[in-house]
Amino acid sequence: MSSGQSRTKNHSLRHFPLVVLGVLTGILSSLSGCSNSSKTEAIKPPTAVFLSLQASPDGTTIEGLVPSDLVEQAGNLDRIVQSIPAESQFALTQFGKSLATFQVSAVQGSDNFGAIAVFKVQATSDPNSLSTALKQQNLTIVQNNLQGDGQTNSSSDRSYFFNCPNKIQPLVLEKSRKLFIDLGAAPTTLPKVTIASTVCADLDADNQPEIIAGLRLDNSDRPAGFDTQAWQVFLSKPALARQEYSMLVVLRKVADQDWFAEPILTHTRSLSYINDSVSTYVLHGIQELNGDQSPELVVKEIGLNYLDAKVLTPTIGADGKWQWRNYYQNQRSLNIVQ
Repeated sequence: MSSGQSRTKNHSLRHFPLVVLGVLTGILSSLSGCSNSSKTEAIKPPTAVFLSLQASPDGTTIEGLVPSDLVEQAGNLDRIVQSIPAESQFALTQFGKSLATFQVSAVQGSDNFGAIAVFKVQATSDPNSLSTALKQQNLTIVQNNLQGDGQTNSSSDRSYFFNCPNKIQPLVLEKSRKLFIDLGAAPTTLPKVTIASTVCADLDADNQPEIIAGLRLDNSDRPAGFDTQAWQVFLSKPALARQEYSMLVVLRKVADQDWFAEPILTHTRSLSYINDSVSTYVLHGIQELNGDQSPELVVKEIGLNYLDAKVLTPTIGADGKWQWRNYYQNQRSLNIVQ
């Protein structure tokens, strides 16, 4: 699932119920090049996306958690905030479907609980629709890019969400457990793999849902609670004996109608302090961002005392398998080992 990177730390767990995550992408960029006609070509700027955090009761301010990958790419939060012009237009979406639109008068940054963008809402197409939308789960805030003619160009507006069939958990476990062996897990521990989340969504536009699941394999020797003595004994073990694993996988049907599981994100962590635990991946949203008709995944990473967000973009390899890249830092591996 991801590469070694800084995360948004010190999020109090009491704020989790307020979170409707919003993910921020990008700083407007252009590339100048010389051609035979001496013309300058501009690369299309990345669409600014936020997993939305909490909103004020009257909807006049909306807070969004900024992914740590984006902060690292930009250098600091101020540069991200300053790249968003006043009066920018945004859409509030849920798995690709636009629920409301609004315009902002300003965007500010806050480091009180990590990298947070604070949107000052100036106007909405329908205040009632925005108020209603903000009560929903799994919301993504998508910035509408300005084109050369001054018109806004929003990303596609189709729902990728499907209701999952009943009793798919045994299927997910059966097809996915063996993937943990590649992370270093012992085969004898595979029955202890658990499901953190499941979402069904159509990723390849064939009107048939794929299954995206968050999985984890906890260390069976990890002490329960805060027993200091027990933790000291556990933490004195070699790193390999203290490992835990988490993963985000996609299951899709192959030619014979059987299901095939592929990893999207993986995380291997050697526990290193009292009450430590590997983080969990949850698919938060889906949005088509770059015009290639292939949707990006918005993933929430949940730790003991922090939240982070990741945006992943897929490509199809020569072998027909999906290959996933970081939307912000696509030159970096998605695998994490700690």
